[in-house]
Amino acid sequence: MSHTSSSFEIHHGSDFLPENETSEPNSSEYYVLNGSQDSHLLHSGVILHTFYENSVHDYPFYSEFFYPLHDFEEKIYIYVWTFLVFLTAFANVLIVAVFVRKSMRTTTNLILLFIAISDSLTGLVTLPTYIHVFTSGKLGWVRLSEGWCEAYMISKFYISKAFHTVSIWQTLLLGVQRFFCVWFPFKTNSWFTTRRTLSAVTVITICAFVIHSYHLNTKKANKSNGFCQWTIEDPCVKSCTFLWITLLLVNILPCLMLLVLTILMIKKLFHRNIRKMSFSAEQSRERDQQNKRASTIVVCIAIIFLIPEIPYGVFLLVTVLRKHSGKEILPLRENRLFHFIYEIALLLCFHANFWVYIIMNRRFRDELKSMFLESMRKLLPKRATVNHATISMETSQSHSHSTKGTDVKELSTLV
Repeated sequence: MSHTSSSFEIHHGSDFLPENETSEPNSSEYYVLNGSQDSHLLHSGVILHTFYENSVHDYPFYSEFFYPLHDFEEKIYIYVWTFLVFLTAFANVLIVAVFVRKSMRTTTNLILLFIAISDSLTGLVTLPTYIHVFTSGKLGWVRLSEGWCEAYMISKFYISKAFHTVSIWQTLLLGVQRFFCVWFPFKTNSWFTTRRTLSAVTVITICAFVIHSYHLNTKKANKSNGFCQWTIEDPCVKSCTFLWITLLLVNILPCLMLLVLTILMIKKLFHRNIRKMSFSAEQSRERDQQNKRASTIVVCIAIIFLIPEIPYGVFLLVTVLRKHSGKEILPLRENRLFHFIYEIALLLCFHANFWVYIIMNRRFRDELKSMFLESMRKLLPKRATVNHATISMETSQSHSHSTKGTDVKELSTLV
């Protein structure tokens, strides 16, 4: 087989700029079209032009596919990403363990439980393919079989994105449920039953996987040029339709709705705190503390949710608009860097929810402590320093705070 020469350039509108950040793959290992081949490829918002010359075969055939890597990806995705995924999963296991306890079974906590599960799966489903891809790279490229290419792209663009969409919509469901808890406290239990909440979570999960099923129908191992990538057609029709749908339903509308619900909820909480007083000074102080904790938790959860989502939504909106108008979009390296920062920020925000519960939710702390002490007593029955009576007393004391009056009980579901 004779050797072929190749060069790689980035196309921005009518300008051609050399791509110097990455090494070129050895094109001599591939069969390419006779003469030269000009392939328009869009990978993460960048059009790549590949030119092959002096080939001796008149048809393309690829047994492996190139995926470009950048200097900030390899080590961080191998070590930092893996560490954060496991750290977040461990914290969410504790959240689930606390919220499944009988004393913590409310519709609010049920939604929080499912959010913790979907947050964990968003990262966990990427680990097998991420570890394989980013440990196989060499000189800025990784060569993948067709199976590994499709598995990597499906885990990244389909399964992980679907679970994250589930998490986003569940957070919105939580905002709606808490909004009704504050505005209609005596009707919420009849409106948001356990069965209805489970049904809503089921519908959310199904819809999330359906909306991202576009990626199941698009091959990422491009046999016409030997690259592993998400190729967006030109003119952009199907891909841009999918991007617009996800942009509106997954990013823009949930963020706006949650922001509005949070503002209205905080306003109502403080309004109730000022106008309504309980029958005793002790209950007044208790209600005041519950109101402040509830509003603070709501604000923190909303801010944590919106920190990565608003910039990412703006980025997607600008990218799609510039694609439609034919203007320049971000080069490959900058595009991947933005997505890299977004993914790391997501994991940090997922983990931050655990510390919100620890710091601001007294019932969560008490139940976590009780669960830990009970586990230690079972593991070390003869050396346990805390007996069962002490544990029961601590648990009953923590529950007594949530049963002082009907209004306080309603608010306790928020904190």
